[in-house]
Amino acid sequence: MMFVITRGIREFVSRDWGAAREAKDAYWGERVARLGPLEGWRIADELRRQALLQHPGWPHAEDRRRDVLDHVRLAERLHRADSARRR
Repeated sequence: MMFVITRGIREFVSRDWGAAREAKDAYWGERVARLGPLEGWRIADELRRQALLQHPGWPHAEDRRRDVLDHVRLAERLHRADSARRR
């Protein structure tokens, strides 16, 4: 038996992806607004678990290093912005 995986591919590719993104953002935004910040945390954890199933070694040491550097740069910018605001 041969499976046809191309059936409906044109319809799928030609979807209004912008509208799909907007609907998804509205759904999750409303859900977090209704259920609170812990729901946002739960969602993030589910996404992390999914990433680990697909890439068990993630995040790599280099990913973590870059992430820490990004956080340090952001913290420095926020500190400078706060200092400038107080003047």
